[in-house]
Amino acid sequence: MTAVYKNPKIQLGGLILLGFVLRLLNLGRESLWLDEAISYLAARLPLSQIANNTVQSSHPPLYYFLLHFWLELVPDTDTAVKLISVLFGILLIPATYLLCQKLFSTRTISLTAAALTAVSPFHILYSHELRMYTQLMFLVVVGTLVYWQARQKKSAGWWVLFGAIFLLAVYTHLFAFLALAGIGLYALLDLRQNRSAFWGTAVTILLISLCFIPWLQLMLADVNPELGSLRPLQSAEVLNLFKLLTAPVFLLFGMSSSLWYSGLILFIFLAYIIIFVMELRKLGRSQIPDGLKLSLLIIVCVLGLPLLVYLIRPFFLPERTLAAAAPFLIILLGWGMTRRQSPLPYLTGIALLLMLVGTINYHVGPLVKPPYRAATAYVADHGTPGETVLHTSDGSYLPALRYAPQLTQGVLAGDPDPRKPEAVFNALGGEIWTLDETVAQSNGRFWVIVALEHSIEWQRAQYDTIAAQYSLLEEHEIDDIGIFLFEQAD
Repeated sequence: MTAVYKNPKIQLGGLILLGFVLRLLNLGRESLWLDEAISYLAARLPLSQIANNTVQSSHPPLYYFLLHFWLELVPDTDTAVKLISVLFGILLIPATYLLCQKLFSTRTISLTAAALTAVSPFHILYSHELRMYTQLMFLVVVGTLVYWQARQKKSAGWWVLFGAIFLLAVYTHLFAFLALAGIGLYALLDLRQNRSAFWGTAVTILLISLCFIPWLQLMLADVNPELGSLRPLQSAEVLNLFKLLTAPVFLLFGMSSSLWYSGLILFIFLAYIIIFVMELRKLGRSQIPDGLKLSLLIIVCVLGLPLLVYLIRPFFLPERTLAAAAPFLIILLGWGMTRRQSPLPYLTGIALLLMLVGTINYHVGPLVKPPYRAATAYVADHGTPGETVLHTSDGSYLPALRYAPQLTQGVLAGDPDPRKPEAVFNALGGEIWTLDETVAQSNGRFWVIVALEHSIEWQRAQYDTIAAQYSLLEEHEIDDIGIFLFEQAD
């Protein structure tokens, strides 16, 4: 019986089962937020509009294509639609195990990396999100696995497969190109030892880039660089000089509202990095495993390049956009288990326990995202025919288009920091209204939903203006989302 439990396949199967349970648990508890609502609404568009980038997304269309077909297969519930992210999140566990086996041929590293992936709060959080990040991580890991196989087998078929998988990855998220940059840099540094692999890598990356040009031209023609993702920081946003440190911690442990937990994971991460560097110095350049070199170069490119640009020319850079680096950070932790004469195995074990604590806290703790579903349901349940609904923020408006499309509703015009142009709202089935237009379309009574997650001072000023001109009939609050019913004075 003991031999059965020591079987690596049984161990991996147990980790996959654990990851499956942790990802299914509370899957539908959280409401969709702004970006997830965009995913849902964009995927509901005809394929031609997705291909034409009608929603002017800075993200390539592959995820929206897959989600489009997924929505036709599953019930229209948050739990069901998010299962596509769960699927990629679960597949990432064996994919990470197989990649580690190829890179290191050591089950200790492979099983440790699989265990870390299974319980990581970051991976579970984004397995619960209707976005492309688990798909991105899965494709990058599998693409790197196939790349390593192509280098060893020296077969044209493996190079074609490597190119095909990474083409899917870059059509999922732009930052997959950064993982390709890490692979290309590894091939360049290894040029003397494997010239044929260098040329195979260079030609494949060139072909992938050429195949991406059609979408790049379309994206650059449509997307306003002042709006949405990758936009320059606005005056109200603060340059975070510590993002270089907090980003990798987030990619391992997810978010935390607990001061003690945040301090502890930061301490463990810093301790691990310091000792990790010392271990590399002990090994010397020639003794560092090739798989570790490749992982480090991918991390440097995926994390380092955007963060360097961010510090030089600040732009909107959410840590989640760096998700392609997350599996390779876990691989670094897994490698630490082989350094028996150092503290690294203990730090990796502590990291595993902290991830499990973070995951439990995520499941039993308060909601991470605003409860837009509940706020929209309240208005839908308490409203009467002829009443209109005005949102002061697109943060509540786009989820409301998903949850209650039957309502007559719009988002207030004049946001000083708009995140989407009017054409996108129109394409998604929404409208931008002035206050006068809101009142004109109503029966004299209208709802106002105020979600203060964006343009906060402007929203407050708009509410004060409305409250000064119209009579407040009802006021309700759901976790800081204000819901107000106004009536036009006689």
